Amino acid sequence: MPKRKSFYKKSLSAGILGSALFIAGCGTGDTIAEQPAESEQAEVQTTTASDGSGETEQAEDEVEEAEETEETEEAEETAEETEEGGEAEAAATDAEEQAVPEDQQGITMPLPLGTPLADLIAHYGEPTYDDYFLGSRLVMFKEKDGYFLDDDNNAKGFLLGNPDVSVFDTRVGMTFEEIDEILGAKGEVGYDQSETQYYLNIHYVENYKITYSAETEDGPVVDIVIIRSK
Repeated sequence: MPKRKSFYKKSLSAGILGSALFIAGCGTGDTIAEQPAESEQAEVQTTTASDGSGETEQAEDEVEEAEETEETEEAEETAEETEEGGEAEAAATDAEEQAVPEDQQGITMPLPLGTPLADLIAHYGEPTYDDYFLGSRLVMFKEKDGYFLDDDNNAKGFLLGNPDVSVFDTRVGMTFEEIDEILGAKGEVGYDQSETQYYLNIHYVENYKITYSAETEDGPVVDIVIIRSK
């Protein structure tokens, strides 16, 4: 400080000193007037980047909205795919039902007439019986489901001992009397002395000759032979 006071005495006159003080005062005033603007700018920056991430609140809202929209679209796509899958499955089931000829709808064998031997084996596995019976080649699977084959090894008839299979609402295990009542007519009853040595009850339903076999005339049916008659 002493050195600064001595400097003013030697270098400045009263007028020069007054001008210098006036100029210095204006400079100080300008500097003070500019400070609020800088403070306001800092406040704006603090507001727009309050989390320190450099992103505005508006940008954050837009990101959240975009994420919600994407999640909604994904949920809608999943619902559409599920619905399409259900429709495809239903269509496949309808196609399988239509693959069975209309006149075979009353016979619930797993595979219809006309099925090749290769497809029978693919479905069941190897036959448990493969020989000639009643004048035709017969393949049996699991001793319950049997298929007579034509010369091209396609199924042309059935022989079944499976009580789960329905033949126009009749089944293995029923009596001739019960079968006659269900089919609405009395069948042709006889006895096969040559090959099966069973009592037979023969009915003709739609395009089929159906032969029910039993050990006694009033006993339960043990197997059913179904051959297309037309």
